[in-house]
Amino acid sequence: MDKEKRKRTNGWIRAAKIGAFFLALAIIAFIGILWFARPKTSELEKRTLTKFPKLTFSTFWNGEFFSGVDTWYADTFPTRESLISGSKWIESHYGSRDEQVIGEAIIADEIPTGDETEDQEPTAITPEDVVPEPEPEPEIRLPDTEGLENGTVYALGEFKGNIYITDNCGYELYYFTKASADRAAQGLNEIYDAIGDKVEMYVMIDPNSAGVMLDQSVLDSMGCSNERDAIHYVYSQLNDGIHKVNAVDNLIPHNAEYIYFHTDHHWTALGAYYAYQAFCVEKGVMYHDYKTYETMEFPGFIGTFYSYSNQSQALKSNPDTVVAYVPKGTNTMELTERNGSTYSWNIIQDVSGYSSGNLYLTFVGGDQPYAWAHNETITDGSSVMVIKDSYGNAFIPWLIDHYEYVYWVDFRYTSNTVSQMVADHGIQDVIFSLSIYNGTTDSVTSYLKSVGQ
Repeated sequence: MDKEKRKRTNGWIRAAKIGAFFLALAIIAFIGILWFARPKTSELEKRTLTKFPKLTFSTFWNGEFFSGVDTWYADTFPTRESLISGSKWIESHYGSRDEQVIGEAIIADEIPTGDETEDQEPTAITPEDVVPEPEPEPEIRLPDTEGLENGTVYALGEFKGNIYITDNCGYELYYFTKASADRAAQGLNEIYDAIGDKVEMYVMIDPNSAGVMLDQSVLDSMGCSNERDAIHYVYSQLNDGIHKVNAVDNLIPHNAEYIYFHTDHHWTALGAYYAYQAFCVEKGVMYHDYKTYETMEFPGFIGTFYSYSNQSQALKSNPDTVVAYVPKGTNTMELTERNGSTYSWNIIQDVSGYSSGNLYLTFVGGDQPYAWAHNETITDGSSVMVIKDSYGNAFIPWLIDHYEYVYWVDFRYTSNTVSQMVADHGIQDVIFSLSIYNGTTDSVTSYLKSVGQ
């Protein structure tokens, strides 16, 4: 009797499990067909989600349409943010695994020395007033650090997910690899070989906040590399004809200022301004005073570090404010999206109604394949092209008042080549504005080569 009773009980349990399984499948299937509930952007990942693919005979025949539908379905599934958050929450209870992986598994190469600039202390460029017409050969004084506050961070922090956090600020760490840096330099040299006789080529490798804000003793405790040394090493491997923009040495003396976001991996517009100063010094033109520009402010910014840190409460409770400086000559641009759509936009866009994670989109419409601006207050035909990653977004607005035409491409998404654009638009200056990860590693070498030919 007991045996029969147990069999019936086990049968009910088995039936209940099967029923629960199919009920869960039905619920998931029902959620999946809620077209109106599908998100268009990811707050946690700070990106635009995949759009529904266009149906054409070609994409239908070769299968790209169906593959695109699969990607769209998975990428825009309703409640995806909650699922990602749940996954992050579970991972946060795994213990100290992330700290051990980051602290011990990555071993950086020793950075070769020999560049004469490595022995010099980084110094800031002395601010100058705006001049209506630059002199033919303006005197651009090198920085004077006297009187600047030291904002270097000496306090040790802790890892949350993949982000190092100290004093409620997040940092991502950098590890130098010589072979990778050599290939990156080689890729830039090959681009110079293709266009160097037609343009002035500038390379500006942009350090991240850890390389500017954290003391070397803090970096040494985690086996991290000195970003300044890594940048100067790559510069030492570049062709002598390439202009090397020494942004890092102008950023470090200003590290007590708000030059990097605390919850995001980008620099602020003020940080980009000090890089722009360094560019002007290398080019030999007078930079403008940022205090004379109209500003727009967008408080409540919570950037990429929040999601990468398993949603650290310390970062969420201390959001950033995005401050943007509106160009004087024009605030109008033309951009091309990844789907090929083109339309007018603002160089500095009012993003007051945007979500807290997307306020960095105030700068040039974010990461688009191609965009350009025409400053009609300048009529000398001057032109510049910027090949960039997302660090370049806050840098580009500072260039608007120096050229009649400013073009820019995000090398990760464009099919335009530098050589062709130089020929088509009569471009005179080409600037590579690359974060330290892209400027000193070979992960993007193939992309740089493809846009450089």
